[in-house]
Amino acid sequence: MQFNSYGFILFVLPVTVLLYFLANKIKPVFGKLVIIIASIIFYSWGRINMLLYLGISLLINYGSALVIKKRKIRNRMVLALPIIVNVGMLVYFKYLNFAISNINAFLGKNFPFQNIILPLGISFYTFQQIAYVVATEQGELENNDLIDYLAYILYFPKLVMGPIIDPVDYISQLNQAERKKVDLTNLAVGIKIFSLGLLKKVLIADTFATAVSWAYTNIDAATSMDCLLLVLFYTFEIYFDFSGYSDMAVGISSMLNIDLPMNFDSPYKAVSIRDFWKRWHISLTKFLTKYIYIPLGGSRKGEAFTYLNTLIVFFGKRIMARG
Repeated sequence: MQFNSYGFILFVLPVTVLLYFLANKIKPVFGKLVIIIASIIFYSWGRINMLLYLGISLLINYGSALVIKKRKIRNRMVLALPIIVNVGMLVYFKYLNFAISNINAFLGKNFPFQNIILPLGISFYTFQQIAYVVATEQGELENNDLIDYLAYILYFPKLVMGPIIDPVDYISQLNQAERKKVDLTNLAVGIKIFSLGLLKKVLIADTFATAVSWAYTNIDAATSMDCLLLVLFYTFEIYFDFSGYSDMAVGISSMLNIDLPMNFDSPYKAVSIRDFWKRWHISLTKFLTKYIYIPLGGSRKGEAFTYLNTLIVFFGKRIMARG
């Protein structure tokens, strides 16, 4: 299901918001169940098979977090196991055929491509699974309640394309009593942000997408000016598509009294590549800094390791940039 679909805007979104606050009046856990059920419907709409991959990921990671919590394990080697499994699954689904094509090209082989269906949003929920397991190992989560875990990982506004939020921050907000009641200000702000994101997606991104699609379809007949416009239009298409989606996610969350981080700060106004990456997908930059750059030593181990760690974070951001 898409945020800009009629079914979501006219039915799923208003019904979810209404049921969420009604359920909270009965019992807070019922509000969390509304989020979980709405998220499963949103994610599996028209692609029920995607739930299989997501379900496997949920079992592996929640089981790992539970073992770490119950056994009070503070061992980096044990923590590495679920992280390796997560990254391995991500690499398999996103880059196995890419690797095969390069091997065939460089070695002159003819290895067959694998029939792989890329799970929707696998980059985002995989890295957030890692964040949850790491937060558990570091003792940042008071408990590993299954309902809280599912509400965090499955939370539909951020499930497919972010923004990314720290598990401790999200679960803390989810359990605050003052956020269980309707806030008319948050509701109005959420509708406004959602509407602006919808305009970015439908009026701007989709318009540029039409031009880009035409150019790729007629690439043999394209002139130099057509190719130049293609580059320009595609640049704006990916920005307004991603930024619009993120704005809609933030808007939906505001309606539910959940604060998701803003994801873009006018990246095309950047004056350098470094400045650009700070402005593009801000929540991912913070995530990779906390869970990869700093644990690797950051800038504390000399200039060579600083460059290496920065490069690793750069590639991590590139992997997740489009989910």
